[in-house]
Amino acid sequence: PIPDAGFDGMNITGEINGVKMTSRGSPRRKQETNLLADGDSSSSDQAQTEDGNGMRSKTFADRITNSGAVSAAAVATAAVNAAVSMKTLTAPSVDKSYISLDSAKEVDGEGLPLTYDKDLIEAYWAKERGALNQRWSYFVGKAVPFLTRLVTLFISEGEINERHIPGLSRQAREDLQDLGPTFIKAGQMMSVRPDVLPQSTLDELTKLQDAVVPFDTEIAVKLIEEELGPLGHFFTSISEEPVAAASLAQVYLATLNDGKDTRVAIKVQRPQVLSTVSKDLYVLRRAAEVFQGLVERFAPQQKTNYVALLNEWAIGFYTELDFQNEGRNQERLRTSLIEAGVKGIVVPKVYQDMCTRRILVSEWMDGVKLSECESDEIADITNIAQEAFLLQLFDFGFFHADPHPGNIMKLHEPTPEGHTVALLDCGLMASIDSADQDQMISAVVHLANKDYSSLVDDFINLKILPSDCDRMTIIPLMDKALSPYVAGGGAKKYEEELKRLYGMEEGDVSSTVGGFQSMTQDALTVLNDVPFSIPPYFAILGRAIVTLEGIALTGNPNYGIIMETYPFIARRLLKEGRPEIQQALQEVLFSASTGLQLNRLFALLNNSQGSVGTKEGAVFVDLDAVPEDGLSLADAVKLLLSDDAESLRALLESEVENIADILLRQILRKGATETLVAITPPRLPSLPFIGDFLSPPRLQLEEVRLPFALPVGEGDRATPSISLMTVNEFTDLVAPRLSREEEVYAISIVDAVEQLLGNDVASFLRGDDLLSIKTSKIIFASFKSGLLGNRDLLESANAASVTKALSDVLSRLDRGGSKDVGRRITEATTALSLVERRRLDDIVTELQQRIIERVIDRLAIKTEL
Repeated sequence: PIPDAGFDGMNITGEINGVKMTSRGSPRRKQETNLLADGDSSSSDQAQTEDGNGMRSKTFADRITNSGAVSAAAVATAAVNAAVSMKTLTAPSVDKSYISLDSAKEVDGEGLPLTYDKDLIEAYWAKERGALNQRWSYFVGKAVPFLTRLVTLFISEGEINERHIPGLSRQAREDLQDLGPTFIKAGQMMSVRPDVLPQSTLDELTKLQDAVVPFDTEIAVKLIEEELGPLGHFFTSISEEPVAAASLAQVYLATLNDGKDTRVAIKVQRPQVLSTVSKDLYVLRRAAEVFQGLVERFAPQQKTNYVALLNEWAIGFYTELDFQNEGRNQERLRTSLIEAGVKGIVVPKVYQDMCTRRILVSEWMDGVKLSECESDEIADITNIAQEAFLLQLFDFGFFHADPHPGNIMKLHEPTPEGHTVALLDCGLMASIDSADQDQMISAVVHLANKDYSSLVDDFINLKILPSDCDRMTIIPLMDKALSPYVAGGGAKKYEEELKRLYGMEEGDVSSTVGGFQSMTQDALTVLNDVPFSIPPYFAILGRAIVTLEGIALTGNPNYGIIMETYPFIARRLLKEGRPEIQQALQEVLFSASTGLQLNRLFALLNNSQGSVGTKEGAVFVDLDAVPEDGLSLADAVKLLLSDDAESLRALLESEVENIADILLRQILRKGATETLVAITPPRLPSLPFIGDFLSPPRLQLEEVRLPFALPVGEGDRATPSISLMTVNEFTDLVAPRLSREEEVYAISIVDAVEQLLGNDVASFLRGDDLLSIKTSKIIFASFKSGLLGNRDLLESANAASVTKALSDVLSRLDRGGSKDVGRRITEATTALSLVERRRLDDIVTELQQRIIERVIDRLAIKTEL
């Protein structure tokens, strides 16, 4: 929880136990709500159904059909509920939980564990059986009337008309408030989904952020002193009223007794909230068992364990009540962000020596919660929060699982480090292992470029699909179900895109009926033939993603989380060296038929910097598209040689050698032919009456045998052996003719280079016009910049003078005005840092050595023959 406004100064109004009480004026009063009700109380205001015209008339048959279906569902629900009530429910196990929690065993006066403990909670349930049944009855007393009202409207009208939404929303919000903190948290999570819920519903659920009445400050001070000791030993002042009140705790602004009056936030847990949440765990577990029973009865093919899903969420919610664990989580996240050099977002410092299971003291932050910001501000903050979350998920493996608008604050003033956003409340944090991280990265890559065949493999590895699933059935359904989601815009845009895919045109009854029938058939296929399951850890990860996506949609209605996160994923592909990431990178860059697709390499470098080419109406990533306004040559080379491209360099190491060999052979073969033609002297012309008598035959240089030194032996013991052969024979030996596959590969590489560097470089790599001035300039610039060898040879003053003179001569001779590629090459290499420069030198030296070894091996084969 955070205050609605900043606190620039506090007025002294009194003292408690020697500590000054401060206030900004009259405290803001909120509508009172009993958060801890276990009895029969209900809201005094009953939501009223609005009257109005426009009700659609339904046939008697329609109503009978609807009524029959609902009656069957009601009978089944009653039967399942009866069966569940006969079972002894166990508390959720943490054996496979992703929640970051404390394993210490501590209990309060009632025997309740202060940290989540399955056995201790079950013991509490056994002792409080009557209270649990009362709590369940209270829950049912709220849920059943609301659901009955929904069903009644559906039977009578065939739909839930918009005119009923305000009244239903108000009733839902009041029921959640009456049910207490556990259910308020659920409502708060849904209040950030403008794509899922109508605006009137969002308006009601947003009130859950502010409709929590604070408990008395005297009670809070008593609790602080019970946990820490006399208030004055730690604080010089504390606010008279809480600056924020939430379902689990409330926050006070205080100043430390440190001689500096350092401002801090004191988070104080609500009295008795642990008991209420413990009972709610039972209620939720029982509700999940009922739902699981219905799924098993009506869709037995589905393998999702909904009880396990809810267990993960329930464990996380209980863990939020352990403020000591929250403090450790908060410091760990703060340290991780600082060490990673993350800009723009900060996590408040925790004063660990003043933290207990029920009290948390942390650095004070002045700002405004995200829900009170304008749309453009939310859009800006989303970019910062998204980058921080992805870093937590895919780099730290430790992420904030409750990033709702109340936990993200826009600071009034930047911190000394330049941070403008604060991330609060680390009570619910989760961990994820590297194997799942890699599979998720692979899944995002395949989803972003519409590779559903590979996405099936990802889902199998993530345990969403079984290994023996029917791919031919699943892949078309993936296209229909996931493509609208990738398009972005949330649930409303998803619905529009889904209608388009099924050909359901607005106002066209025939197309609507036909499309609905096709959609229904696909839905039945999913239920009956696709045994998918949702892993339990998705409960926590999904909660975080759904919340963040909802916030982003508030700032940008067209936000698409897959496309927005792709640049980050591209950066992970370039950097991470784990086998799974290398495999995903290889799938992006390499073709089974031709090898490395250089245009995809250029595109990936651009993608990593946020410039993404798209296809199919800007829905999916076009892996082959190099944006026109993308990276310059200098930027691309610098990125390629940076620490952020370590994985890419490792993957390309052997392939670059292969490409260099193919292109060098192509250049040498064409260059040898061009050189022979150029140096062959022309035959003298025939003289009148004399003919060719005085003109000797034209010298055929390609047939002249020349002495060439070939190596005999291996390694250091190799000695030269002279062999007579023609230039063409020697060329065939040093640079064998390209195979058909190599020719195709060379064409694709050169075409991609032409897009980036232009026709001059492409012509050189094709072996065309090798004796031209423009080719000489390219070779000279490459040598001068170190791309063709160690440039240390050019460091002396004499060498520098010679190279400058040669450069001037070439520039004067180049009267054709060819593009100055040499200048671009020079700029690209001079922009490198010292570390990057050394990397380039090492790569060039290693590449030269490997190419020379290939040539020597070919020559050695000749001598053996």
